[in-house]
Amino acid sequence: MVVLSQFFEYKRIQEPLLRFYARRTYANPRTGITNAGPYSADNYRNNDINIGVLSEESIASYAENFIRYLKNGYNYFRGFKPTFKVNDLIISEPIKKLKLNQLSNNILSTIENYYFELAEKLPNYSVVIIILSDKIIEEHYRKIKAFRFKYTKKVIRLQLIKESTLNNALSSTSSLDFYLLNIATAIYAKVGGTPWLLDQMLLPAGVLIGIAFTKPRFLNEKEIFYYGILTIYNKYGRYVSMDAHGITKDYKDLKMLRTKGLYIPKKDMADMLSRIVNNYMPPIAIIYKSSKFHREEKEAIEEILKNKDIKYALIHIESSNPYRGYDPNSYNLTVARGDLILDKEISNRAIFFTTGSSQDSQRTKPGTPKPLELEVEENNTSFNIIDFSKQILSLTKLDWNTTDLEIRIPITIKYAYKVAGLSPFLFPNIITDIRDLM
Repeated sequence: MVVLSQFFEYKRIQEPLLRFYARRTYANPRTGITNAGPYSADNYRNNDINIGVLSEESIASYAENFIRYLKNGYNYFRGFKPTFKVNDLIISEPIKKLKLNQLSNNILSTIENYYFELAEKLPNYSVVIIILSDKIIEEHYRKIKAFRFKYTKKVIRLQLIKESTLNNALSSTSSLDFYLLNIATAIYAKVGGTPWLLDQMLLPAGVLIGIAFTKPRFLNEKEIFYYGILTIYNKYGRYVSMDAHGITKDYKDLKMLRTKGLYIPKKDMADMLSRIVNNYMPPIAIIYKSSKFHREEKEAIEEILKNKDIKYALIHIESSNPYRGYDPNSYNLTVARGDLILDKEISNRAIFFTTGSSQDSQRTKPGTPKPLELEVEENNTSFNIIDFSKQILSLTKLDWNTTDLEIRIPITIKYAYKVAGLSPFLFPNIITDIRDLM
């Protein structure tokens, strides 16, 4: 503890509150959805939520049980209709049972054909649930998610469920409660609903931008990588809306990429920032990146933002680091989510735990919490590294794809990475709604 006080300073960032139906606030999304209902309940009160279901034949009976519980409820999950305050959850027809040979080359085309067949029958803004073996989903996840963009007549989003997730859900009452609310919340969001919002705004006015990359791929003696950009802007000065873009760059010179690393070339960075500035005219821009900022990126940022008198901060969020944390005063030595370790010698650096024990309950997950390493590379705003840590913790809670409180990566980085991952299968399509990435 002497070393900690000499070289580091400890702070606890409080868990941000979320806003649900009737302006009720809770820190835990599960509690808020269960007790209050979703934020946008009034907009969907008279709506039917329509879903279709595809399942491998070997697990179809388990899928049928799960979907029945999703509609009618089980234990603490009261069912889709009373929980989300909608008219009803409509299952279009009996589950489509897929006979898939995992050694066949036609797996994807078979799934795609069944998805298109269901999509034709479902109304606009519906969801197709696809339940498959772990092997198929792990090998083809991004290609299957991209089916949604091949079908352009309507917005029919996908919810993928692994066989192991289905088995875990049906293994115990507590597991089933957890997965039912998780998947139901994701479905509600995918049809256009807003499960929750932050109770406090992220910025008085401004934009938050996330940039993340995929690993380079080799193709025809060229090295190709994809990067994703997720822009989150404070709409109407209060609430948060999302916009995402997938962009690809092709490098013919392999040596350039290997020596300079992954970065957005100056012209592309300038073009991206110009679009954001023209759309939102932000007084402040906070840019989060999964790798360090390159000289060309910094030049573009200064050229576009500084010349327009827009204040900005550049923050590198490093998720791969050797650090681990233990709290000798807590149950099973686990640090709390929100624990922040400030470096006294390097004022722009901190170690931040976004996983760990909840501040009002003990942690039940196995394993040691892994922190994020934060570095503020440039900053001419009035915010400091503690303010940025509060933003990051809040951004971990805007992921509507789960009701879990313990989310490690902020959506600025998490969904920018998802854009990058889908780009090889979508380009030149542009994703304009974060719900397409969930």
